[in-house]
Amino acid sequence: MFKKCPMCNSTWESKEDFLSDKSVKLVGYQKYMGLYGGGYLLFKHKTKLCGTTIAVKAALFSNSISSAQRLKRIYNKKEN
Repeated sequence: MFKKCPMCNSTWESKEDFLSDKSVKLVGYQKYMGLYGGGYLLFKHKTKLCGTTIAVKAALFSNSISSAQRLKRIYNKKEN
């Protein structure tokens, strides 16, 4: 299981199922600068019985590339 709605208990078995669900809309990003950085993508689950916001770690959508690795790649491109 990829994600479960904390309000209505709907479940999505995969990232693809979650992203293709028309009742799930991306509404924002919440920055988190803890030990490893990163953040959360915020999705609104809008159905007749639910309207909660679901937070999903942004790293789950990064294809196993860490924030530090992405920043290093950007920095190296700017130097060249």
